Amino acid sequence: MIDCKSFFGFENKFFEEKNCGNTACEIAGQRLLWNDLGKTLLAKKREISDFMKQFDDLSKIRIILTGAGSSAFIGEALSLFIAKSSGIKCEAVHTTDIVCAPDTVLFEDIPTLLISFARSGNSPESAGAVQYARKKIKTLYEAAIVCDGASKLSEITAENKNNLILVMPEGSNDKGFAMTSSVTCMLLSGFALFNHEKTEEIAKDISLLSDNAGKNSIAMSAMAQKYAKKNFNRAVYLASGALKGIAHEGSLKMMELSNGEVNACFDSATGFRHGPKTVIKNNTLSLHLISDDPFTSRYDIDLLAEVYREKNENIAVAICADNVKDIKADDVITIARGGYGITTGLCYGISALIFFQMLAMFKSLELGVTTDNPSPGGQVNRVVKGVTVYPYDLPEISK
Repeated sequence: MIDCKSFFGFENKFFEEKNCGNTACEIAGQRLLWNDLGKTLLAKKREISDFMKQFDDLSKIRIILTGAGSSAFIGEALSLFIAKSSGIKCEAVHTTDIVCAPDTVLFEDIPTLLISFARSGNSPESAGAVQYARKKIKTLYEAAIVCDGASKLSEITAENKNNLILVMPEGSNDKGFAMTSSVTCMLLSGFALFNHEKTEEIAKDISLLSDNAGKNSIAMSAMAQKYAKKNFNRAVYLASGALKGIAHEGSLKMMELSNGEVNACFDSATGFRHGPKTVIKNNTLSLHLISDDPFTSRYDIDLLAEVYREKNENIAVAICADNVKDIKADDVITIARGGYGITTGLCYGISALIFFQMLAMFKSLELGVTTDNPSPGGQVNRVVKGVTVYPYDLPEISK
């Protein structure tokens, strides 16, 4: 059993009695899954390399990172992390956009690599997006990064001879409502796919990330508890560049686990002033994820200073690398950035995401929500329900 006491400072029984046992164990246990993932990536290195090496020039094909909900936000973050690390251009296109308007995002004569991310792999849109792409695109390559190797998405991806299926370590298919360990495992795997020549380096970074998460968890947990007790009903997650995708995921965790009692949103530091800043009213918590890039961080720090100066009854919290100085905020949460190689920015973002997960969980507990199933009435579900994926009435294209 995962030891919640050493990670959060509370016994497992504390969370179990509050219908939060799965969520707490999955947040605490993901650092152990990362070590398993590192071993998986090393074992699959040849298979991954063989798949990726069939593309002589990745700039000549379209690369789509797709998923729904949290799985889509993985693509939002990864597209920019990958661009910065390897110069490869990827597009994040949600499966929910593909199935409802395929003619706007799928193009017949553009060779395409479709990479699907999914926890359960059984959401209707997961398989639907692949099926629509097969009907629409002449030259299609498929990869699936999934937490369930027996899922519908895994099965349908295996039908294509040009496929790669990466199954995340056992335990990553979260039992709780909110995606936590599934997200971080798939983020690391997607990044490793496009940097497969450096698998050994990435595996070492993953191990360091796991160690750092364990060392910092009690302090981070205490900070999350402190702010979960504050009286806020709005939460704004602000970040720039690839970290904006991390902010998007953080905002969703808050809305999901509070069952909508906290209205959360996200934006970039530069975009926030162009209207969205009006969301700040009394009882607003703003979370400023300061970029670990020295240039980009200037914009994040400028906005933080502005929001803090105007905060009135609101709360402004900064999350930043441990080498950033002279930040003015209600609190500054620091994250160890040193020691990593190519994954520096990604590991920094994942470390911040752990805090966002903790904050959402503890706020859920403060509100008396049944965290493992925050919507017991079934208005929203762990695996989405109520979606009809309609037949895509196109003639089969000649390939």
